[in-house]
Amino acid sequence: MTSPTSPDTPTIVVIDDDQPTRHAIAQMLRLRHHAVHTFSSAEAALAWPPLLDAHCILTDIKMPGIDGEQLLATIATHPQAHPPIIMITGHGDIAMAVRCLKAGAYDFVEKPFDDALLLAAIARAIDHTTLQRHCDTLRRQVDTLAPLDNGRHAMVGRSQPMADLYDQIDTVAPADAPVLILGETGSGKELVARAIHAHSPRAQGPFVPVNAAALPETTLESELFGHTRGAFTGADTDRDGKLITASGGTLLLDEIENISSRAQIQLLRVIEDGLVVPLGTDQPRHADVRILGTTKVDLQEHVRQGRMRADFYHRVAVLTVAVPSLRQRLDDIPLLVAHFLSEAATRNGTPVPQVPPNTLTQLTRYHWPGNVRELKNTVERMVITASQGTVGPFTPDDPAATPDTPGRHLSLPATGGRLRDAMEHTERTIIEATLRDHGGEVGATAHALGISRRALYERMRKYDLQKDNFRQD
Repeated sequence: MTSPTSPDTPTIVVIDDDQPTRHAIAQMLRLRHHAVHTFSSAEAALAWPPLLDAHCILTDIKMPGIDGEQLLATIATHPQAHPPIIMITGHGDIAMAVRCLKAGAYDFVEKPFDDALLLAAIARAIDHTTLQRHCDTLRRQVDTLAPLDNGRHAMVGRSQPMADLYDQIDTVAPADAPVLILGETGSGKELVARAIHAHSPRAQGPFVPVNAAALPETTLESELFGHTRGAFTGADTDRDGKLITASGGTLLLDEIENISSRAQIQLLRVIEDGLVVPLGTDQPRHADVRILGTTKVDLQEHVRQGRMRADFYHRVAVLTVAVPSLRQRLDDIPLLVAHFLSEAATRNGTPVPQVPPNTLTQLTRYHWPGNVRELKNTVERMVITASQGTVGPFTPDDPAATPDTPGRHLSLPATGGRLRDAMEHTERTIIEATLRDHGGEVGATAHALGISRRALYERMRKYDLQKDNFRQD
């Protein structure tokens, strides 16, 4: 039996061979404006084509024919993404619950169940499905943008800070003046530089990046300006520098604050006259090149400290573009996660895993000191450690950071594991006390703690807690 639906109505499938139980659950859900489809057997449910399009599946475990565990195994191995499955049984214990959860069940409810606990589990399952489908939609949107390599649309983000950044790129790209790109480490400054190049009149020319921080002073000068044979030890042949290589296109000076004073003077001549003087000669060569620079520091402070020439600063900063940090564009995290999930899964040759709602919440609450680069690395790690189609745990690159605290850095004490031991002791104590208060009832305890039954079972197994030890006779 079904109930009326609309595109925004959550769809729940109830499978139970006991007609009164099936009817009671369906009535309770319909009163809360859910679309409900009921089946008296797993065989009948599996024969219904839209089964995997539901928001949540509730199934009894002990049923004639295909039982709940066999149904779970059948659905969990289906190539199509499946909705969360909540197991209902009057014969449940921790061993059965853990077995079902390991096989892919979303949650576990015992008969006779408390209506509030069952509704809370269903609400979490619906939220999980809604979020997962939202991520899938975002991933498809990202896929439609991906073919435009090196252009503005290769950047992922639809927040207001990113809209402002796109406007800045559109403004500076058509010009031929130098551009200074400002932003924190890992925020995507080189990607912005590539977008500026791709939308400029020089788009058909070369884009040549040079990392000024990665090369010693003399090597950097040779790399930029080139050299003649015999200019220095090891210079066996003439060699064009990056400025000549980039002629007709764009040269990116990454971490421009590391350019030496002597190289700054030479670059000024390139900017002013387009003349490049290779090491070992006084004969200039012409280079038609646009110069972009990136920095994560305050270059005006470098000028005040004498670490950068004022005339060089003013020439390279004719135009500036500010790249927002990830902390300033948290709304983009679901879209970025969907994008990086698809990329990482492709690289590792695995299906795209699902992201639990609590994990995505952690990702949006973390302060991301490494910005988009750190998020990309984190998602890659989560894909590699994925299990049963779900991403692995969120572990920040910074081991001293806490995923749930934005904008803060927490340091572990020098004693090493004491803080972790104290936190685990506190967690165990709270779980024990709550189990005791609720007579060992797992559902009521999970509800009181504000976590899912699955999460509580995992912690009970971790701390070797048996619910029977807390029953009140």
